[in-house]
Amino acid sequence: MPQHSTAGLLPPPHRVHRAGETGLLAEYRDTAAVLAAAEAVRTLRPAHLLDLVPAEHTLLLRGTDPRDLPDLQALLAQLPPAAAEDAAPAETSVGIVYDGEDLDEVAGLLGMSAEALIRAHSGTTWTAAFGGFAPGFTYLLAEVPPGSPEAQGGTGPVGPPWEVPRRAEPRNAVPAGAVGLASRYCGIYPRPSPGGWQLIGRSDAPLFDAHREPPALLTSGTRVRFTPQRASSRPSATTAALARAAREAAAVPARLGQRRGRPGAESVRPVLEILSPGPLALLEDAGRPGRGAIGVSSSGAFDRGAMQRANRAVGNPGGAAVLEALVGPVLLRAAAPTVLAVSGARAPVRIGRRDEEVGDVALPAEASREHALALDPGDRIEVGPAEDGLRLVLAVRGGITRLTRASSASEHDGEPVPGADPAPDRSRQVDIEVLGSRSRDTLSGLGPEPLQAGDVLCVGREQGLDAVPVVAPAAADGPGSPSADAALRIPVLVGPREALLGAEAVAALLGTEWTVRQDSDRVGVRLEGPALPVPEGAGSVPSEPMLPGAVQVPPSGLPVVFGPDHPTTGGYPVIAVVTRRGLDRLAQTGAGTRLRFVDAADATGREGDGDADGRRWSPPAGR
Repeated sequence: MPQHSTAGLLPPPHRVHRAGETGLLAEYRDTAAVLAAAEAVRTLRPAHLLDLVPAEHTLLLRGTDPRDLPDLQALLAQLPPAAAEDAAPAETSVGIVYDGEDLDEVAGLLGMSAEALIRAHSGTTWTAAFGGFAPGFTYLLAEVPPGSPEAQGGTGPVGPPWEVPRRAEPRNAVPAGAVGLASRYCGIYPRPSPGGWQLIGRSDAPLFDAHREPPALLTSGTRVRFTPQRASSRPSATTAALARAAREAAAVPARLGQRRGRPGAESVRPVLEILSPGPLALLEDAGRPGRGAIGVSSSGAFDRGAMQRANRAVGNPGGAAVLEALVGPVLLRAAAPTVLAVSGARAPVRIGRRDEEVGDVALPAEASREHALALDPGDRIEVGPAEDGLRLVLAVRGGITRLTRASSASEHDGEPVPGADPAPDRSRQVDIEVLGSRSRDTLSGLGPEPLQAGDVLCVGREQGLDAVPVVAPAAADGPGSPSADAALRIPVLVGPREALLGAEAVAALLGTEWTVRQDSDRVGVRLEGPALPVPEGAGSVPSEPMLPGAVQVPPSGLPVVFGPDHPTTGGYPVIAVVTRRGLDRLAQTGAGTRLRFVDAADATGREGDGDADGRRWSPPAGR
């Protein structure tokens, strides 16, 4: 990297915290400084940077390995600004109909008429600061004009004081396109969801399209002006359908380019039919990291170790797409010769052979776990129910690349498709890759829908794969608790907000035996136990970036551990972050499981509960 004089560098963060095994959380004086640092880092594209997520006063950098942290720390301390041509923000105009349910109430709160509020809101330039709870949702800040009193004193609102309180009672459903105000922010809801923002209008702007690049309309740093429209300008159903068709047509070249550029994309082979998916069966792979800034979490397999071991057992790359199923039993039928392996929760496997002379096979959990299992066409395999653990992981040789799904009758109504068979089998092949991953994100809804009976899993080429090992390597860590009367040990790295919550809260976190609640899922594992002591004023923080394994402490004092489908930002302090190995263990905890957090950086911890590289990390002196 070229050297720059100190005078030509951006101000360094005034504080840097470790955030998990591979992350740094840097604090800046204001949002403008965060955005400048984020743009500078983005321009440099440092090696091994997995994700870069800005928020109100903080910037999260996630590396690929703990050994990346010193380099990332040094980069922030000596960060040259982005070149002017790189830093120039994009600008866009967003149409808005000012007919929100809370328009008059907000105007009253700001001490003005509704007409004055409309003029002030549409006359303000807003800056996209950071992403939020859903893909495409962006927190917009009012821009301060140069020379204004606010600009002389630092960042702040222009025109009316845009400090608008959230509703006392959040709405159960806010419609997609609703434009709202809360605190000093403006935002547009990209999809229907609960929400407590004050609604002043609505917009039909296409905020997020997974087949567009970039997928989010409003990326960090974009300058936004709202253009008032008449209420009668709301598009009819026909106009909306035409607009949607135009957007989809515009996305076709990108989709075709993705398919043409993906080796072996045209070579797919149907191998397994889902006869019964069990309570919930999803497709997951290594995830889609790198898009946290637009509200897209990394997602991916919850138990990464199980995914990698199952894939290795059939000769796949470790991150190939697998089937992740809750508890089971899962029942499948082979449509072609194939090889699969089971990992994750311990569960028996039963294989019903189509050839009666061969005979059926019943394998106990230990005999079938992470061993290659060969199936012939017509064979049936039943996995589960789980005897220990929660999530079953099934890998298929070739990796799951697409699926064939039965179509509803309505999809075949109308004119026949040119070139189609005269008697269609009412099925369609689904390209399951979204934003570079085949993972289902249960929070955002990205990725393939949950599997259902009748789906057929298709795999890619086997050419070039590793040979199927005779004996798969033994798992280093099992899914369940070490013994029937002992709590499961979950290693964590304390921080980044342990100082805010205090030593008493940290001691209580590590000293309590927690119980997994029934309402836990891939978004978060919720815990029951004595509430942690939350100091007054520490129950919430300005929105900060989140990451898998973050242990959030809400005002209730009951911790929530974020899973792979977590929101990318959050407003509660994070007292610790579960390690990658700890997340694999947590993925296998069902309701009622007892667990204890152990400090992975504590040299007195049990063997195997330490850091990924066994080293303690601390920021340089003076930070």
